[in-house]
Amino acid sequence: MNKKEIYTLMVHIQDYYEKFQFDQRKLDAWHLVLQKHSFERAHENLLEFVAHSPHPPKISDLIQIQSWGRAIPDEFVSDLTSGEDIGIAMVVGRRFENFLYSSVCNNL
Repeated sequence: MNKKEIYTLMVHIQDYYEKFQFDQRKLDAWHLVLQKHSFERAHENLLEFVAHSPHPPKISDLIQIQSWGRAIPDEFVSDLTSGEDIGIAMVVGRRFENFLYSSVCNNL
């Protein structure tokens, strides 16, 4: 993507989000990251983002994969109906709960 295309994206963002401001410095900084990405894809992602967010997008929002989230790899999904040990699922669940609890406590 060239600077003219990035400028066009930024103008669109400014149209959708009145608090979004940019200058030449920000345009240059975005160009360093976005130059290897396609305008069409970033523009599609912007339109999808605008429909779901009241806040202006960050660069990562414009270039992220269209799934709009992190996928959990299939190898981490247990099929408990196939006879796999339910104890494993319980241990993983407890570890995840502990992780969430410690994350919340550390951010207080």
